[in-house]
Amino acid sequence: MRVGARILKTGIALILALLVCHWFNLQPPLFAAIAATLSIQPTVYRTLKHLREQMEANFIGAALGVTATYFLGADPIIVGVVVMLVIMINLRLKLENSLVLSLVTVIAVMETSTGNYLYFAGNRFLLTVIGVFSAALVNALFIPPRYEHKLFDEISKTGEKFSVLMRTLIHNEMEEKVFREEKEKIKSKFKAIEQLYDLYTEEITKLRKVTYSSQKKLVLFKQMISVLYKEMDMLRTFERHIYSSFKPGHYLFPLIQSQLEALTEYHKNILLTYNGILKTREDWHLPEEVLQENNRLLHEFLTLYPEVKNTPQEEDDGQWRHLFPVVAEILEYANQLERLSKLVHTFHTHQGEDE
Repeated sequence: MRVGARILKTGIALILALLVCHWFNLQPPLFAAIAATLSIQPTVYRTLKHLREQMEANFIGAALGVTATYFLGADPIIVGVVVMLVIMINLRLKLENSLVLSLVTVIAVMETSTGNYLYFAGNRFLLTVIGVFSAALVNALFIPPRYEHKLFDEISKTGEKFSVLMRTLIHNEMEEKVFREEKEKIKSKFKAIEQLYDLYTEEITKLRKVTYSSQKKLVLFKQMISVLYKEMDMLRTFERHIYSSFKPGHYLFPLIQSQLEALTEYHKNILLTYNGILKTREDWHLPEEVLQENNRLLHEFLTLYPEVKNTPQEEDDGQWRHLFPVVAEILEYANQLERLSKLVHTFHTHQGEDE
């Protein structure tokens, strides 16, 4: 079992919070430990945002706890009413992510009915703040996230899986049940990729100056994701239509197969170019051979229409209609790849230029 960065950060934040409590003899350290454990966030920006929200939410909890205990006591019914009030206020202020620690604070403050309420509330509030600050410090300094690398890695792996599924589909090499299972696995990756993109956006725009280069990267990665969505559309379209159109022995099938293989290989090469493994091409347009085959496919498809319409078999016409979305998806896929190629080419040829 692999220990991830977030697990390590949580453990270190917990240790730091307990050490601070030990150094300053703050009791009980349990509240600082709970706060540290719950406060680790995926980005530094979210950590600082969470820190601010925790301060606000805990202040609300401590203030209401002290006020209610002083004037009304700590009867269980009173505690329940105050907890409900704290929940409503936090939700109203959109502090729902800090709700748990706020409730811990108010319950801890109201657990005693004797002594200095302000001191007791201040102590609980301070312990919570120590835990949150410990998490923020660890998240900012220890194993900083590298979402660009993670995002590109997920995009590359998902693209490779699409390539394999598409090839097995057009060659009819995979069992239908296995194909559907693999397709669902790929679909489940899209949510993770979108989340990584959001985290990457926060990482390069919220806490640092937004440069021309960073803006180009955001657009470039968005197009990489758009290409993946187009590949998913192709997969659905091909699954629905490819074997409802002309039989695999039809003369257009080898052209469709070879063109798809050429385009998925082109996609792979674009990603390798972005990653610096392949040299940047002088021209970002579709490779000449791919463009010629695209034109040939379109020409053959259009030529086929009058031939089908002049035959007495209605089945041929229906099959042609199934073939139409297949060809349309291939052409649109090529357009999306060409746009991605242009963005990668522009990024590398103008790298270092900032405004």
